[in-house]
Amino acid sequence: MNRTKLLTIAVIGLLLLNLGTMGVMMMHKPMRPPHGEMPHPPLGEGPKQIIIDRLRLDKLQVKDYELLVAEHQAQTKKLRDASKDLHDELYSLLQTEKINMAASDSIIVEISNNQKAIENLNFMHFQTIKNLCKGTQVEEFNKLAGELAGLFAPKGPRLFTDVRISDVVIKKNKNDRKFLNKLSSK
Repeated sequence: MNRTKLLTIAVIGLLLLNLGTMGVMMMHKPMRPPHGEMPHPPLGEGPKQIIIDRLRLDKLQVKDYELLVAEHQAQTKKLRDASKDLHDELYSLLQTEKINMAASDSIIVEISNNQKAIENLNFMHFQTIKNLCKGTQVEEFNKLAGELAGLFAPKGPRLFTDVRISDVVIKKNKNDRKFLNKLSSK
């Protein structure tokens, strides 16, 4: 058998092997929505339904709970929209020749106040849900309270988890180090 024939057989064999591997991968690949398009959870599998099921809410409680959820979502949307606007305003300062640090500090305070308002809103929302509970439902709510942060945590990859300013190394010049030290001391 000459070299050309041997190389041709090897190339055809590798090509068939690659096609077979790709076919197996395509058949077993889980279906995912395109990036940025997260589907709504199937009916009965979202946090709202988990709370209804775990607390064993009756029909009247479910009706009241759904009204609470709708009101809470509307208020949360307003605060999140405000947060987005504040972040846009903050980062637009980077486009100026000389950054106004007083303005950035002021916006950062507004962002933190807005985040505090979101957390207060969430806490009050769950306190109101607890007030809907009767009898053994209160015990179930108390068990569920330890899981609330996990139920409503953002899904997906988290970037820069557990990064402290002290972990960041900047080698540019002394001014950068002074700035980091000032931030670390706050």
